[in-house]
Amino acid sequence: MLDDYSRKEKDTSNLHDVLESLPGSYAGPTRVLSEPYGAVGYEEGALPLRLTDFIEKSVVGQGTQFLLGNINDPEGDDLINIAEASGAHIQRVGVSQSLKNLDYLVPTHPLSLYTYTQYLAHATGNSEAAQQADAALQQLAARCTFQIPTEQNPAKQLAWSLWTRTPLLLASRSNAALIGAWQHLLGRIGKTMSVPLEHEPLITLSGGFEARHETGDGRVALILGSLDEEMKLAQEILDTRIDEVIPVLAPEHLSEYAQNMYLWYLGAWVGYYLALAYDQDPKDTKVADLLNEPFKLKADEDDSLN
Repeated sequence: MLDDYSRKEKDTSNLHDVLESLPGSYAGPTRVLSEPYGAVGYEEGALPLRLTDFIEKSVVGQGTQFLLGNINDPEGDDLINIAEASGAHIQRVGVSQSLKNLDYLVPTHPLSLYTYTQYLAHATGNSEAAQQADAALQQLAARCTFQIPTEQNPAKQLAWSLWTRTPLLLASRSNAALIGAWQHLLGRIGKTMSVPLEHEPLITLSGGFEARHETGDGRVALILGSLDEEMKLAQEILDTRIDEVIPVLAPEHLSEYAQNMYLWYLGAWVGYYLALAYDQDPKDTKVADLLNEPFKLKADEDDSLN
């Protein structure tokens, strides 16, 4: 089904080619900024922080304070005032109704996380990590593009496993950020609701199917990132209660950051093929466009900033 090229006609925004060309596409600033680093993220700028391991998710009184995402947040203004009063250098990265409030524009887009995280990697002196992530993503892209048939394409295979099923999302504590990342991707791109199982998932799973055993029908669990002892026990519990449990792992030789980016990127590909499997357009819905409308800049304003 997913090898039928007529399916691509649903992709009216050509998201496939954007996905394919994403690795290595970062063209933003690469200058290393002064330490220490603190960051606060809003909306599209929040998730990138949870997938990076080289920056404090806090407000700093010196060095560089990053503010990511929607810059027009009143709380963000308060944080800026506090950081500036303490002597920190502010970097406003994301979208704003006024270009005067931005140091680097990251347009609203389903794949904007890549730009945020690569920006942070370069700005904090982790260019090697950014390059390793790009190399891993390029290798994955070569396996996930549309011309690769389903039997050789991990993204198509996983999308097919999720088709007509409700995904349950789990991860070890060290990979917990991937749960929100995949829920976001499956919803925004894949047009599919998923169920995140966070915060002591074993307690939930130990009794969650006992009252109504049929609620396990049509469910598939994805264990994202790694199989530690907690996730092995979760898999053992779920094996007798739902249709299928699928570990979704990254190459072990990669750094933590590169592994997170690899699995985020795989999730984007899976969301893309899942949308096509349901005869849906993987681009943002009209509702998402309305939500993002206040932060969309004119094309000439975009060019003036980057």
